[in-house]
Amino acid sequence: MALEDKSHIVASIKVYLQDANQKEVYFGDFDRTTCVDGLPTVWASSFSSVFGDHRFDIDFTSLADHKANVIGVKTGQERFQVQTDAYPKAIATQGLCDLPFRTDSTHLPAGSEAGKELMSILKTVAPDCSFGTDKDGHLECGIQHGSAPELRGRLETLTKNMSTKWNHQPYLLIRRLTLTRQLLEASQQNDDLKAIHKFCRITEFSLPHELPLSFRSLNWQSKVCRDKNPNKDLMMIGLDQSVREIEALARRIEDTSLIGTFTLAVPFDKSPVKEYWITLQPMDLPVLAKSDSPNTSTCVWHPIFADQMDKTIIAVELGQLASPSKKSFCTPVPDLAKNVKAADHYIRASIASEMEFPIVNGQSRQLRLPTGDYKFSITQLNGPFSEEMFTTEEIIPISIGQISWKTKPHLVIKSW
Repeated sequence: MALEDKSHIVASIKVYLQDANQKEVYFGDFDRTTCVDGLPTVWASSFSSVFGDHRFDIDFTSLADHKANVIGVKTGQERFQVQTDAYPKAIATQGLCDLPFRTDSTHLPAGSEAGKELMSILKTVAPDCSFGTDKDGHLECGIQHGSAPELRGRLETLTKNMSTKWNHQPYLLIRRLTLTRQLLEASQQNDDLKAIHKFCRITEFSLPHELPLSFRSLNWQSKVCRDKNPNKDLMMIGLDQSVREIEALARRIEDTSLIGTFTLAVPFDKSPVKEYWITLQPMDLPVLAKSDSPNTSTCVWHPIFADQMDKTIIAVELGQLASPSKKSFCTPVPDLAKNVKAADHYIRASIASEMEFPIVNGQSRQLRLPTGDYKFSITQLNGPFSEEMFTTEEIIPISIGQISWKTKPHLVIKSW
């Protein structure tokens, strides 16, 4: 394992944990110059996964200074706060700050409370990791995933439900399901490298929102589409995450969306053209958990979304990622509120049949939309002559307004 630079640690002491078989595993380093009442407040923990090497910088400073009951965790560009109800007494009373001056490493015995307290931080921030020991004695994050037959069965169930239960299938959801099935089949072929290359070409030329979150992961793309021999486990992790996303969105469709009609019925003497372009924009956040606010959001870490907090927030909201303790949060940053709002728009667009569509004056359009209030804008799609076509960017909306998509929606626009 190639360990990252720990230049922020002045006087480093390595810490090894022992398992039940007395096998030692390297946890990380702490800085002895940062001790407060026996507690080293600055740590750096390293581990690996199929995605590569990772490092968590752990900071007990706020806890030690009695400023807040939180432990800070930094990894790459991401910042987390772990809420804790108890002071880490076992670590503080382990004698780590009293080690002889020239000590460069120490060992915590199997089952030690100090070791449990340290590992609990990693498990809280990265609950999808099954931590173990690799052949070199370093921590390793294993990610569980479904088998190919299991994922195929879940996709078949989704396809059947969509075709038999829904009158309107959202395009984005169908597209993601199709791409997921394509990669699953490609990964099982004898000449899988050729099939995977073909799949990667399809994703390369797909629009971003047509791809499941996991397929948009920069970490996952680089490993699957750029490595000469992609790791099969890594590929299956992406597929598993994609299936989880589609399943979660399918549940949202059944729980939060309604089928209704949108009718444009403006008197023809008031209508300069025959066809118009409708754009809908959500006004509230009905599909996000009510307990979440734009400034505090439950966050966990997963290697597939490392350094992509915007995708992590969506995956947590959809339940793709584990979050059993609800004690790991995004550190409030300027972009957090924007990412939370973007998560709502991603989910809403995924489960809506159409948010932009053409409509002929005098006709209706059947839509499936999440419940809530929407802003609408109407722009002229074509000129008075059939051959005179315009793009929607060339024309200022001729009408804007607000609609409410709730019980048995049947909306009629009768005037500008």
